[in-house]
Amino acid sequence: MPLNNKLFSQIPVSEEYIYIAGWKEVSLVDVIDHSSFTLWTSYCNFNCPWCSNSALAKGLERKRVHVKEIISAVKNAADFVDFFHVTGGEPTLQYRPLAYLLRYSREKLGLRTSIATNGSNPYVISKLTSILDHVALDVKAPLNDIGKYSKVIGLPESLTKLFIPRIVESIEASMKTSFLELRTTMVPDLIDVEDIRKIAVILKKFISKAKGRVVFVIQQFIPYEKILNEKYREMKRTEPEKVIEAAEVAAEILPIQVYCRTLEFGTKQI
Repeated sequence: MPLNNKLFSQIPVSEEYIYIAGWKEVSLVDVIDHSSFTLWTSYCNFNCPWCSNSALAKGLERKRVHVKEIISAVKNAADFVDFFHVTGGEPTLQYRPLAYLLRYSREKLGLRTSIATNGSNPYVISKLTSILDHVALDVKAPLNDIGKYSKVIGLPESLTKLFIPRIVESIEASMKTSFLELRTTMVPDLIDVEDIRKIAVILKKFISKAKGRVVFVIQQFIPYEKILNEKYREMKRTEPEKVIEAAEVAAEILPIQVYCRTLEFGTKQI
């Protein structure tokens, strides 16, 4: 799949510049068991109605920044973090500056590298696996349920049918990294305990292909004020007991570590 494919299009930006919303010098929540310098990129090719970062995903929060500015900030934080982590939005939409920043952080600063992705660009992920130490990949719904996945990512089923095989490719490509974190958010009225069970059954088929550590994280939906969709901005967060129940169900199916992540209890292994 070429990088300029329109459906999975790249944001028109050179290696020297990248569109971002901002960064956090030291984060303790983006890579399990590790600290990170976390960079938020702008734009996303999904339209999840419940997205907590929907303003930056739509490009409403963005600034065009030279990569040297980011590198300077990472250098200042390098002694205090384990990882350089890029999230979004969807980082793989800006392949050239993303690859440059990951490579520099790894080869020049000695940091481990990480991205969070929706899995829509397997070509990009495959190109990056040699310089990635950690991938956090969202499996937003059962991969065999096009209707459900369509609702969760806010796209027509005709497009979702094209994305799902690519998400599967991305999971397979990410299995080559030393640490893969598969994640699903339990959104009220969209993803429930039964959906988590179905996802776990599907993911089990991939685990034997892993080259390193693989974990599955069940996340609580939180109605952050920056969600653009009013329905989800005003919705109550997922009950932590439901998140724990779902994680316990997944742990009975999967031969890997399963975690639940909630405001009430933090990130907890089942």
